[in-house]
Amino acid sequence: MDIKLYKYICIILVSCLPILYPCISHPQMEITANDPEFYYKIGTTHFDQGDDDQAILYFNRALEINPNYAEVYFSIGRVFSKKKEYDQAIFNYTKAIELNPNYVNAYNNRGFIYNQKGEYGRALSDFNKALEIDPRHIATYMNRGITYSLREQYDQAIDEYNKVIEIDPRFAAAYYNRGAVYRKWGEFNHAISDYTKALEMDPKHFMAYNNRGVVYGIIGKYEEAISDFNKAIGINPKYVDAYSNRGITHCEKGEYDEALSDYNRIIEINPKDGFAYFCRGSAYYFKEEYDKCLSDMNKAQELGYKITPEFLEELLEASGRQK
Repeated sequence: MDIKLYKYICIILVSCLPILYPCISHPQMEITANDPEFYYKIGTTHFDQGDDDQAILYFNRALEINPNYAEVYFSIGRVFSKKKEYDQAIFNYTKAIELNPNYVNAYNNRGFIYNQKGEYGRALSDFNKALEIDPRHIATYMNRGITYSLREQYDQAIDEYNKVIEIDPRFAAAYYNRGAVYRKWGEFNHAISDYTKALEMDPKHFMAYNNRGVVYGIIGKYEEAISDFNKAIGINPKYVDAYSNRGITHCEKGEYDEALSDYNRIIEINPKDGFAYFCRGSAYYFKEEYDKCLSDMNKAQELGYKITPEFLEELLEASGRQK
């Protein structure tokens, strides 16, 4: 049975932050309770503190005073984006664009939402418009690259990340995303090089360690893979993908007890991770502990992880429960 099912984080979605306090450019402006800027700033503070409902309340108060305040619609769009209420987010980004047709961040963020909805044509249209207005807008190049990747247009995706690196050679996410594309292409040396470059820029980038470890595992460099997974876990001890991938690598090496330790840790962190039960059951299978394997496979299926009937039949035969 092949369980080399590396859990791979391919891309980072980049969404623009707003200009939180545009009044800073007008230091002599007096802000009063009748000024929409007053409520906009209070709403922004609530949003930054994670109090979305209060943020909406104050943003709406700002709009009652000034219904043409584009930045407020943009900020409301961010709230709904965070809440994954995508249609409401699109509505508010669209209002911001209607009020300010050159609002680059609004085009970028609306495109970001279209990406989330799988509406890649609309996403590209928004990203193209944003870059017409600002040809050096890094977040939009990143997001357009992601869209091309999702459409499996990898040449175009590489071009986007190259452009980001041209604008900012120390932008770690561009190397990270380009590495993901190279990995999909099977250009493993290029992928490793890009992940390494991302880590030079951001030594705490635990996902880059994880993904570089995945590539090392694919090409059979298991010690290097385990070293990278260890580093990812050292930075983020609750990063389950690194435990999963380290466990899979231990299985590839025949180190089943070490693999079991990793899968147990994942289940401690997230008892509803069906993939973890499948992987732990696989380790039990290789140890010929078929009853424990069957229990974990049943649990994996209960949690929604699909297991082929052929393997279940093979397991029943191996356990002596089916002749």
